[in-house]
Amino acid sequence: MNRFVLLLLFGIAVSWSSLLVAQAVPAQTLPKRTTSNHYLQVHPQQQFAVVLANAESVPTPKLAPPTNTAPPHVFVQNNSPMAWTLDQAIVATLTSDPKLRIGKEDIRQAKAEYITSSLLPNPEFTVEGGALPFRGTKIDDEPEPLEVGLQVEFPIDWFLFAKRKAAMNSARWEVQQAQAEYADLIRERITETATLFYDVLEAKALLIVAQEDVEILTRLEKIAKEGVAAGGIPAVELKRITLDLLQSRQELLETEKTLDVLKAQFRALFGCTDYDPTFDITGDLDAPTHADPMPLEEAFEMAKQNRPDIRALKLQVFKSRADVHAEKRNAYPEVTAFAGYSRFPEGSTREENYNAWGIGLTVTVPVFDRNQGNRARARSALAQSNHQLQSGIVDLRAEIVEADRDFRTAHQQTHTIAEEEVRLTTEVRDIMLEGFRAGGCPLIDVLDAERSYRETMRLFVTSRADYWRAMYIYNSVVGINSYNDVRSLVH
Repeated sequence: MNRFVLLLLFGIAVSWSSLLVAQAVPAQTLPKRTTSNHYLQVHPQQQFAVVLANAESVPTPKLAPPTNTAPPHVFVQNNSPMAWTLDQAIVATLTSDPKLRIGKEDIRQAKAEYITSSLLPNPEFTVEGGALPFRGTKIDDEPEPLEVGLQVEFPIDWFLFAKRKAAMNSARWEVQQAQAEYADLIRERITETATLFYDVLEAKALLIVAQEDVEILTRLEKIAKEGVAAGGIPAVELKRITLDLLQSRQELLETEKTLDVLKAQFRALFGCTDYDPTFDITGDLDAPTHADPMPLEEAFEMAKQNRPDIRALKLQVFKSRADVHAEKRNAYPEVTAFAGYSRFPEGSTREENYNAWGIGLTVTVPVFDRNQGNRARARSALAQSNHQLQSGIVDLRAEIVEADRDFRTAHQQTHTIAEEEVRLTTEVRDIMLEGFRAGGCPLIDVLDAERSYRETMRLFVTSRADYWRAMYIYNSVVGINSYNDVRSLVH
């Protein structure tokens, strides 16, 4: 009995030491995958993304106002040190956007699944004793001596039928798919940051136009009041100017509201939840607009190669194929090898101690359950992945046509509404205003000139903003540098 207790304690000690060793083993990591470089040079306003690589956990930065170095321009509305550039906004989005952090956790979860698939099964250790009488049992003859046995079991079907290798292959494709999806999320957030940036810049430029319109109409109202008081201008003209001034002030209020809303949406990309009335951006809508879209077929082929969402769909097909192979492997029987040691002490039937050992295999017989359901599900998932890839390519074609048409239209509008037209309408407006002040120009002509100037300036500002938005959306749709430049962020 004492020997059995000692063996039992020995088995518990071995199990406990195995647990400690397992906890001390470092977690396995996914090997890095080599990716060839087949992409164009990164856009200058996306270069800051690569600086942020390799940061596993990025603290929320304090949005300290950066220093503005942009040259003054009619459409750079604020050159104070409180203004943000587009590059700085992209950096802040990549470091602080909660949606990007959510997408990054998908990569960590996929890597955890890979580690789980690569782990070996745990062995089973059994300690047993036989011929143990109950307390109080009366035995006439001499009882049999205690039988003590030790046995270790270890599954080996993961090695015999390559089940572990198939599971690791599927998990590896899942990690790469998660990385591609994260790269696509970065592409979308950079595009959204750029478009919102130019939305805010457009609203600021339109606010200047509205303020200038209110200022001009206020001056006209003052002149009209003096003319009515002197009897040289009819009172109806003063009322007409006052009505236009009220409408202009309403438009100014709407423009201010739009600007505040766009700024709040823009700061939300940085993960900011507070209100900062001093927040501002700086940029130039009137930059040279010489870029032209590439031919449709060339853009389509580049998008199929570069777009991370298309790459993710392709990786999903590879993962589904790996799942089909893994489920076929799981249909093979479960095999467990075991080895044991038994000790039979001396007693009435044995004159001396007797030691013995044994080995064996336990194999399940796949008569009924041959993993039919999971195999059928894996085949269906593979077909579904192929259909999703074809659907994504079809949608990509339509998306490229739309982005190409928008970019070409915006490019033509920037040349249709040229700076020369703005200069002419400004000169006409100023001449009419001086003529009205001198009393030689009718009020209706002055108001028409002011409306023409206001609408021309609005079209000029909107056409420039549409061009830059269309350009960034076009680059995003084509996938220029979308995956290659952010791969360091996702590995």
